[in-house]
Amino acid sequence: MPERKSRPYRGDGFTVDLPEDWRDTTIHTLEGPAKDGIQHNILITAERDLPFETEVQYAESQITSLEGELKSYRLLDKGPVTLDNGLPGYRIIFSWQPSENLLIYQHQMYVLVDRTGYKLTATFSKATHKTLGPTVQRILMSFRPE
Repeated sequence: MPERKSRPYRGDGFTVDLPEDWRDTTIHTLEGPAKDGIQHNILITAERDLPFETEVQYAESQITSLEGELKSYRLLDKGPVTLDNGLPGYRIIFSWQPSENLLIYQHQMYVLVDRTGYKLTATFSKATHKTLGPTVQRILMSFRPE
């Protein structure tokens, strides 16, 4: 059997030898408090080799997907942001209704570095959007790709 080339893959506290034809599609979940019927979290997704030149292009492609996928999607705000480390990003705030009795608010922030797109998603209820929102916003703005 021919020897396959591999490269080290480093995860959170581990390393494996990953063959060249495999790719990382990890979604990191940072779990916050459960309040108002919602388990609050931040999801961080890295997408490599994207065809976009700017974080705005990356964000607009994601917005188009959200509009088609989420029931009762409603864009509340969008615009550029500058992360604490000076990197440009793009943020959207939207709501959607997955069921008759549940309205969800989400913040998504998009950062593009060397054709790798980072999408950070935080979920809230109407009440926790106001109470937990500022803390989550500080976490999102502290994002630093390595």
